[in-house]
Amino acid sequence: MAPPPASGRTTNPSPTPSVRAHPSESTIAGVRRERGLVVIITYKLSKAGLWFALAITIVVMMQLGLGDHLLGLAHHLRLHAHPWSLALADLAVKASSRRSLWKIVFALVADGSLTLVEGWSLLHGRWWGPWLVVAATGSLLPFEILSLLRHPHAVRALILVVNLAIVAYLARKALREHRLRRLERRDRASSVPPREAWPPA
Repeated sequence: MAPPPASGRTTNPSPTPSVRAHPSESTIAGVRRERGLVVIITYKLSKAGLWFALAITIVVMMQLGLGDHLLGLAHHLRLHAHPWSLALADLAVKASSRRSLWKIVFALVADGSLTLVEGWSLLHGRWWGPWLVVAATGSLLPFEILSLLRHPHAVRALILVVNLAIVAYLARKALREHRLRRLERRDRASSVPPREAWPPA
């Protein structure tokens, strides 16, 4: 037979929460297996790996004295790299020099590093991951549109469409995450009784 509760104290059953407890971490981590998010993570990590591989290839071939044969990569960068590195690619075409190739290496490493951080943050469910991708990718969309208008190309148009889809998808997900965290804080605040209602010690 269970002993009676101590005098002066009342035992209250644990209140049933009105809503399911929301994890403190962003639910991006919990839903990262969604097909759209998996595709974005794979795209980001693959692109970062490709950019690093190209940068290493350029450096190695320059050391072997084959730098002049690498200027064709400038055309590849024109179609695939971010707009801020397109100017470096154009510079490499106009000035076939070792220094121009080093600038391309720098652009590839910088772009690859940012893309790697984007993919890593989404993979590990960091709450700021979607915002980072939206800010980094969205800020370049006007330049990509201008570049497409000046030099139309099917590959460049496809990449623009992909980036637009990524920004729209992650912006919607980030806003939903923000609303869920705000509701969670509101539910926690409303579930705590005022101090006057607490039982005496």
